[in-house]
Amino acid sequence: MSSSDTQQHLAEVFGVLATLARETGISPERGELVRADRRSEFDYFGLRTPDRRRRVAAGFSFTGQDSASVLAAWDEIWNLAENGDVMFTALDFYRRRISSRSWTPHDSAEFWGTAVGWIERIDNWAHADDLARLYSFALADQPELVFPTLEEWSRSDNEWQRRIAMVSLIHYSGKNAVFLPIEPTLRLLANCAGDRRETVSNALGWVLRELLAVHPDAVLAFLETHATSMPRPAIRRATERLPQPERDRMRASLA
Repeated sequence: MSSSDTQQHLAEVFGVLATLARETGISPERGELVRADRRSEFDYFGLRTPDRRRRVAAGFSFTGQDSASVLAAWDEIWNLAENGDVMFTALDFYRRRISSRSWTPHDSAEFWGTAVGWIERIDNWAHADDLARLYSFALADQPELVFPTLEEWSRSDNEWQRRIAMVSLIHYSGKNAVFLPIEPTLRLLANCAGDRRETVSNALGWVLRELLAVHPDAVLAFLETHATSMPRPAIRRATERLPQPERDRMRASLA
């Protein structure tokens, strides 16, 4: 793909989103509020997520090409964009693709081979969690390919690598969220148990909460082992769905 093609695709997506912002009455002030709230270095239009995703679903001039060409286009857009909403369009596109019946383990391997590098531009929780959602499906399809990298990230000092490593272990909150064997999952989480940064400890608590519903004995044992190093908010979140008497006993025993 030539540099002129790349610039054309980026300009197309940016222009479409700018038009969408005008048509939906989004003020520049809203974009600045979004940027400030996420403490992000990127600019934002401040588009509403449903509006943005509907527009992405309608397609762009390049999204009808073969999968490798489409991925290459989104990779260039992700890496060159200075607008956070433009970056979201790449995540929106693959969110929809991965949910389709046509998505295969081969597609996951192809996507991971390129999108594994997208983590380098993450600077806020919203991009981090949407990217982790995509990684979670690549992990489910290709665990031997993906898990070693997630485990490496969990040992990093970088907060976004740690958060994404953990959030990628879970598809979403609720039914069918948990899909990996519990032993390697808890081994990865143990690498992050003592991290007191809010972005990391919140992710730890959330993932443990989902795991607790499926593997209660193993997760309670994990909490008992790591409670002295874990931040209190992470313990509270991990245990928030327990029946109140059990929750109170567990929190008291871990205090």
